[in-house]
Amino acid sequence: MNAPELALHHQRLSLRAAQVRNRLGHVEEQLATDPVVNALEEQLAAARDRRRHLELRLRESDGEASAQRARVRSRRGQLMSGRIRNPTELVKLTAEVDRLAEELARDEDQELVLMQDAEELDAELASLERQLEEAQARREEARGPLEGQRSDLAGQLQQLESERDETWTSLPAEWRRAYEQASNRLRDPVGEVVSNQCQGCRVQVTSNGMQILRRGGLIRCDNCDRVLVIA
Repeated sequence: MNAPELALHHQRLSLRAAQVRNRLGHVEEQLATDPVVNALEEQLAAARDRRRHLELRLRESDGEASAQRARVRSRRGQLMSGRIRNPTELVKLTAEVDRLAEELARDEDQELVLMQDAEELDAELASLERQLEEAQARREEARGPLEGQRSDLAGQLQQLESERDETWTSLPAEWRRAYEQASNRLRDPVGEVVSNQCQGCRVQVTSNGMQILRRGGLIRCDNCDRVLVIA
């Protein structure tokens, strides 16, 4: 290949290598992480945290209810013992027993609500654990084909980059300099010329420029500064 063909071939290899590299990165990301699994793991961790907090509240509620039951039994025992004969004291003690019993009923109702919440949360945990296991199983099933894709893409990339580098070393020094200068601003520093027109910016190439191109000479587009070659 002559210099213009080498420059164009190098650009095509570079663009293909970039595409393969992007695809390889996507496959590696799929192998490294799974959005569904990650989301389920986060939901499961949050649910387990809520369950631990709820378990603590249940223990506190049970302790409070047990203490309240002991107070009610104690006061009722005093009331039923017959030792208190003063009517005023009996009325006061009866009122206290009633008040303590009402507080105990509220504590037990609250404890029941917490137990119901715990049952619902346990069901949610079981469902999330099952979903996570299924998602992890699907990920493992897909892992084999993905690893195959990664291997194929890595091989393609290595071959493309090797050929690209060999092409680069074959380019004359002045072409390499022009290519590098244009590539500082442009993703495709080489512009093909079709019907006397730069395909990078659609600007017409002068007749003198076309003569240089036909001889395989080095020129750059007056408008976009691409290295020009005849397609």
